[in-house]
Amino acid sequence: MEKVTLYIPCFDAERTIKECLDSVIAQTYPINEIIIIDDGCQDKTMDIVSKYPVRVIKHDRNKGLAVARNTAFKECRNDFVAALDADCAAHSDWLKQIMDCFSQGDIAGAGGILIERHTNSVADKWRALHMSQAWGKEAIENPPFLYGNNTVFRKSIVKSMGMYNEIFRNNYEDVCLSASFYDKGFNLVYNPKGIVEHLRQDTVLSVLRTYRNWQYHRNIKIDKTANFSRIIAAQLGGILDLPNDILDILGQDWQVRNYKLVFIGLVAVFYYPWLNIKYLIYSFISWISKK
Repeated sequence: MEKVTLYIPCFDAERTIKECLDSVIAQTYPINEIIIIDDGCQDKTMDIVSKYPVRVIKHDRNKGLAVARNTAFKECRNDFVAALDADCAAHSDWLKQIMDCFSQGDIAGAGGILIERHTNSVADKWRALHMSQAWGKEAIENPPFLYGNNTVFRKSIVKSMGMYNEIFRNNYEDVCLSASFYDKGFNLVYNPKGIVEHLRQDTVLSVLRTYRNWQYHRNIKIDKTANFSRIIAAQLGGILDLPNDILDILGQDWQVRNYKLVFIGLVAVFYYPWLNIKYLIYSFISWISKK
């Protein structure tokens, strides 16, 4: 049986971290090492974490998900490295199901299915429908990519890929890494028998902010050469593409007469122009500060 390190990147996760850690402790597959990446938490997350048999690695400030993932890979002691997001709770056999995928040496990583626990509010229903983080109910060899919320990767291969591209601060770092694996001829496996529940609950504005982050990263070529100029190009591309995306979503929701979800699309029509301008200004200021 292979030894596994499991890490959880944390940033102000006091609402969900206890259930997340309880699900880790309850895994039927033994976990040799549990690492918590404290990515600048300012709430009670670490007070809760202190009650569990885990190793905490603290960042001096919030550096983003990609950096947190790289910290875990640099610090872990085992070659098999599992990741679970702090707003997720894994079923007890999740890790066993994922580890069963590593039957051949060219399997670099595997991941399971994410299901939404909360779908009662309008925002949560919109996220579940339009921001699914799953590839369906059938196993897939070499899916488009593995969602980063629940994965196991071989550390040696991740390091040989250059690890996660940190320019993708909190989005698309998982897509970029998957593309690197495929470029080098490695295989990935999606196994929906490995089940993780998403504990996130959104407001209308929070779900639209998250969707917007997803959308503009699509405009960047997913490789290790992404830089500031591409980020700016993506921002500009997002300004042009977002209206079409939202109109498509509005059309889908209108066609099935889901008028509550149509409301979120209408909010987006007015909210996104302001958000795009805000992100462009932030990106420019960040670039200037590094000069």
